[in-house]
Formats: sequence, C-alpha cells, structure tokens
Amino acid sequence: MDNGTGFETREDLVFFGKISASISHELKNVMAIISEAAGFLEDLTKMAQEGKPLQLDMLRTCSREIMEEIDRGFDTIQQMNRFAHSVDDDVKHINLTEVVTLMIHIAGFLSISAKVRFDPPLDADLTIVTCPFRLQNLIYQAVVYAFESVGPTGEFRVGIIAQENGSMCISFSGLGTKSLRQFPADETSKMAVTIGAEIRLSENSRKMDITVPKRMESWEHALSQTAVPPD
Repeated sequence: MDNGTGFETREDLVFFGKISASISHELKNVMAIISEAAGFLEDLTKMAQEGKPLQLDMLRTCSREIMEEIDRGFDTIQQMNRFAHSVDDDVKHINLTEVVTLMIHIAGFLSISAKVRFDPPLDADLTIVTCPFRLQNLIYQAVVYAFESVGPTGEFRVGIIAQENGSMCISFSGLGTKSLRQFPADETSKMAVTIGAEIRLSENSRKMDITVPKRMESWEHALSQTAVPPD
C-alpha cells in the first residue's frame, strides 16, 4: 500500500500477524511429524545394523508418511506465499473463487475448524477489482465465525452468486447457533465499508451473505472511510 508496508490500520496488522502465526503453527506440526518419522527410521536402521530383520512394512509406512508431510508443507508454503503477496497492490483484479478457497484453507488450520462445502459456479466470471488484503480479512473472519457457529463436528456451505448489477454475493448457509459472539463486530463492519462490501445475516442467523462490488471505489475513498475524525 502507499506507505510501503501494506498496512494502514491496526486491524490490518493484527490480521497479518494472526495468519502468520497460524501458518507457522501448521508448518511446525508438519516438521514435528517428519521429525518423529525420521527418528523411527533411525531406530529401524540401528536394529538392522544389530542383525535384526529389517521391517519393510514399517519402513514403507515411515517413508510414505514423510512424503505426505513434505507435500503438506509445500502446499502450506504456497498458501503462505499467496497470502503474503496480497499486500503488494492496494487494489487489483482478483479471482473471487481463488481468494475464498485460500481463506477456507488457511482458516482450516484452526483447531475449531469444521467441514466446509464450497461450490463456486464453474461458468461465471468471478473477477472483481478490490483490495485483496482486506477482502481476505473479511472472508477469513466470516469463515471463523461459521466454524464457531457449527462446532468442530459440524458442516456449512459456501457459494458465490453473481448479481445482476455485477456485484458478487458470497453466501454462507447451514450455520449454527453455537458461537458466543456477535458477528460482525464493529471493526469488521467498518472494514467491509472500506471495500464497498455489505454483510447481512438472516433473522435466525442460519445464513450470511457478503456482497462485494464488481469494482470498489478508489483507495483514497477507502482510507477516508477508516480515518479517525479530528477532536
């Protein structure tokens, strides 16, 4: 963004730190599993050196587990890289399906994560012009709230519906009532305004829609929506 840091508000910085911590924790889990499997391989090697039969099935299992975790680690790093580059441009063209998918995956690192069914349309143009970083923040918070609402064993659905005026509606359905907090918080609502987004919950809170314009206002307009008025 204009100041070269990619951050304009404390909420932006908090979000970046929260995602960084979540991804680093996921990578730590990957490394822990690889370390454990490598230690077991070392034990098998010592047993073979002592003349004991080499247990090929266990060796194969350890090798497969290490390869699976390496793939998981590469996927996580790729997601981290995509997220980190979301601050490169204030406003740009983005594919909404890719952004929603990324935030669902990253939110899935949380211990409270639930099952998500994401069914984006395959034949629609889901390209919009917006601030990718703040849109990610908004979607991430919505996904986390949805996790809380259904609980770790629950399930909800996410879809994208193109509106007649060109805007996009990110729809969350099948939500529960287990969350103990109100959504959206005031800070979230204010952030949504900066990118021209609107958040609507049904009366029974079972459904939530986030409508995003096809093209947001200028970045200067967005900043004016979060500026602190003088005393």
